[in-house]
Amino acid sequence: MCAEADPLDCHRCLLVGRALADSGVDVGHILSSGQVLTHAEIEDRLLDLTGLTNENLLAASRGERLAEAYRARARKAAYAVRKAPVSARGGRARRD
Repeated sequence: MCAEADPLDCHRCLLVGRALADSGVDVGHILSSGQVLTHAEIEDRLLDLTGLTNENLLAASRGERLAEAYRARARKAAYAVRKAPVSARGGRARRD
């Protein structure tokens, strides 16, 4: 489904994979190396990348830490709309 080398850069992993895993579906993510990781392993990586692996961190549960990690990663992976360059006449140039 995705062209990203890392599932954590993909909105499908962050949204669809999470929802499917929460519904009890076994979700596997294929890395660029061909290795397949479970969604739980991806979530462990997510916690590590966001610095939220410590179980005693503000006495937060794993679910609370994951929710924060998902929010942080989603901000990084969110689609950014590129603005068309401004033409010499001050209007937006067409991008065809």
